Amino acid sequence: MPSRRRSNLPGDCFVGLRTSSQRQDMINFELNQSRLKGGQRVKEADVGRALKAVSAALRLRRDTEISIAFVSEREMRALNRQWRGSDKVTDVLSFGRLERAETGEVLICYEQAARQAKEMKHSARDEVLFLLVHGVLHLFGYDHERPSDAKKMFPLQARILTKLGINPRLTPEALSA
Repeated sequence: MPSRRRSNLPGDCFVGLRTSSQRQDMINFELNQSRLKGGQRVKEADVGRALKAVSAALRLRRDTEISIAFVSEREMRALNRQWRGSDKVTDVLSFGRLERAETGEVLICYEQAARQAKEMKHSARDEVLFLLVHGVLHLFGYDHERPSDAKKMFPLQARILTKLGINPRLTPEALSA
């Protein structure tokens, strides 16, 4: 059911206008695609399948809630500068740690995702789902800053993407690991 809400982000950043909520196994999600045009929107069923695959891979045993929103390049750059100290647009940011809390937020910059999809010669849909899986894994404490962390995160990410029919060798992260 559509609703109006404010983001859970620090700094009270408003990212939502109209959203819809769904439950997928142990992950409840709210998806905000209000700033995307029709052809850019990802199907809620695809988001649900991705979250179900993550839930199964992580063997979740408790309910969690994830808010997923698409933000502009300007918003993403400002958030990346504020929270990561990097003054550039990034593709995905995650806020919250679901191993400690029950809610988290994943922000995706569609324009950046579309550029990466073109570079990797796959669909924007596949890139958005890749970024969603990647961002959700960050929410559950997975990281790739150190090689030892990347060795844990990327194989898990690859298994999930393969289950979704997305070739993990085509993703920027898998190629650079």
